[in-house]
Amino acid sequence: MKGETLFLKLTVILLALPVIAACVFLLPWLIRDTMTSDWEYANLLYPILAAMYLSAIPFFIALYQTFRLLHYIDRNNAFSERSVRALRNIKRCAGAISGLYVLSMPFFFLVGDRDDAPGVVLIGMVLIFAPIVIAVFAAVLQKLLANAIEIKSENDLTV
Repeated sequence: MKGETLFLKLTVILLALPVIAACVFLLPWLIRDTMTSDWEYANLLYPILAAMYLSAIPFFIALYQTFRLLHYIDRNNAFSERSVRALRNIKRCAGAISGLYVLSMPFFFLVGDRDDAPGVVLIGMVLIFAPIVIAVFAAVLQKLLANAIEIKSENDLTV
């Protein structure tokens, strides 16, 4: 079991690296590039860039919670209230990310309309629905784990 969780922990770290790189290199470059271009266009991009920066906060919180959940699994503590809390936090973070992109969706539409690029709206939709899928998956796992813990505690009382 430790090998699988180690692989998943490495995967969590590898998921964090591109987001860190985007926050440090890509987004500042986009900000500088839009500052030198048309101001009207820049005013449309700034809310999107702000949503991208703000969404990094719940993203890293969710990755940390995932790391903690894997730690609980390593310690044979998967069926605990801590694991349920970690899944609840992952669900909330995914909902927050989706909510941020829902709020910025009108700007995605305006950028897509201005550039005559409907793919921009599609990218905005993906940024909304991918965290929703993760939130639903975490909610299902949270409910299953809570039910398993309840059954386990009932069985412990029976014996």
